[in-house]
Amino acid sequence: MELFDLKDKVIIVTGSSGGNGSAIAKGLENIGAIVVKADLPDYDITKNEDLEKLIEVAITYNGKIHGLVNCAGVTYGNNPTDYSDDDWEKTYKVNLKAPFDLSRKVAKVMQEEKDGSIINITSLNAELAFPNNPAYVSSKGALKQLTKSLALDLGKYNIRVNNIGPGYIKTNMTKKGWSQNRKKIEERTILGRWGEPEDLIGATIFLLSSASSYVTGQDIYIDGGYLAKGL
Repeated sequence: MELFDLKDKVIIVTGSSGGNGSAIAKGLENIGAIVVKADLPDYDITKNEDLEKLIEVAITYNGKIHGLVNCAGVTYGNNPTDYSDDDWEKTYKVNLKAPFDLSRKVAKVMQEEKDGSIINITSLNAELAFPNNPAYVSSKGALKQLTKSLALDLGKYNIRVNNIGPGYIKTNMTKKGWSQNRKKIEERTILGRWGEPEDLIGATIFLLSSASSYVTGQDIYIDGGYLAKGL
């Protein structure tokens, strides 16, 4: 199991108070990782000063940052013709700009050791258009491509960058879909159920550990087979 060993590795997890982020952080702690949790009210990842503070806290443990999981995200639904500039801007700042800003700051620390792993949490929306959520769909599609760009540029420092795309996971963010379309989504999913936040832990450990030392620029969808199903 040394391939999956993350004991005493310093890993930042944003959105650590949310359903997915909380499960990921707890899963990493359970195998001995040092998890630096970033979420409101302690850290506002859209503010540069808070990101700087986050980096300072992370490096106090052993001067290194082994991993980063950009999990924080927001969603504001509305039809395109009525979509507000404010909701678009808030979505962009949290879902796309903040992961970029934090990744480049973390990469500066990682490149000194020539080692590190960054995971961006995307979504099925990085592949599929869902109704009345143009900012979220756009931001997740862009985040998917940002990952590939960073993987290319940071590979020379042995920093790997990959995506995890959750499918329909039961969280506060998906309450509306759960209440309105639960059966329809279950039928569309090969495994016939909604996911739990804990379903994301295994892939996260894999991508952060040396088990994935030759994996970068990739998309892993934890969706119960939703994307793969045809008829």
